[in-house]
Amino acid sequence: MTLGELYLIPFFIYIFSYLFLLSKEKKFYQAFIFLIYAGFIIQSLILVIWFNLHGFKDLISVDWIVFFNAWLTMMVVILFNLFYKAKYILIYVTPLALINLLIGFFAPHNYLTMKPFFSSLDQATLITHIILILIGDSLFALAFIISLIYIFQERRIKLKKNLKLFDKKNHPFDEVFYRGKGYNLELLDSMNYFCLKIGFPLITVGIAMGIYLSSSLFKSFMIIKPIEIMSLITWLIYAVLLHERVAKGLRGKKAAVFSIAGFLLILSSLTFSFYLFPEFHGFK
Repeated sequence: MTLGELYLIPFFIYIFSYLFLLSKEKKFYQAFIFLIYAGFIIQSLILVIWFNLHGFKDLISVDWIVFFNAWLTMMVVILFNLFYKAKYILIYVTPLALINLLIGFFAPHNYLTMKPFFSSLDQATLITHIILILIGDSLFALAFIISLIYIFQERRIKLKKNLKLFDKKNHPFDEVFYRGKGYNLELLDSMNYFCLKIGFPLITVGIAMGIYLSSSLFKSFMIIKPIEIMSLITWLIYAVLLHERVAKGLRGKKAAVFSIAGFLLILSSLTFSFYLFPEFHGFK
């Protein structure tokens, strides 16, 4: 079995876990949670296998970066579930990891060979750059899902209804996920803000490292590339959002719309980076 085929193991575990949501038995809720955690543990084991085979300073491939992003997404959502006790985010965010795992399986196995390009310091900077960007993107992905939930919930409240996971009346899983604060707008906004204030500094440092590495690779600081333009536009959107939140107390729907726009630009940036212009990141 190749490393790429290993990606399918957590993929199918996550898929199988959603089958338990179709049941009307509350006891299957625990099975769903168990499988989500089991899938994350297996993802972690695959990472350990990768590091044992390749280490940090040997080769980095496109499919591995996508898989690593799936792992980070699950780590972030599990931590949020434990901290905020908002169990429903496991249901809404896990599909993002599923998509990443599937992309990782089919992604081109293009490798970035670092040694000819960078010094030892640059190699460490590159690894740090990738990790910071991916953690920030995972937080912004979570903020994106939370923002969508916020907008739908606000609309439902205006219609004097409540957001439901299932349309069927009195479904037991809705009762489980409504325990505590449930789809509370204040809680959703708080989680969105937390993602922003943690993710933005990471993205900022990651972009700065990327610009440094780009100048080192191309021997010029002033080369303008599509990926850098997209990254700076994305950074500006989140910078404005953070400023408005801190300085002017921006909250609610407007903040959610900003988060959605920023994450859509991140997706565009990643497309430019890995598929349309792979040479700008040294992939061959």
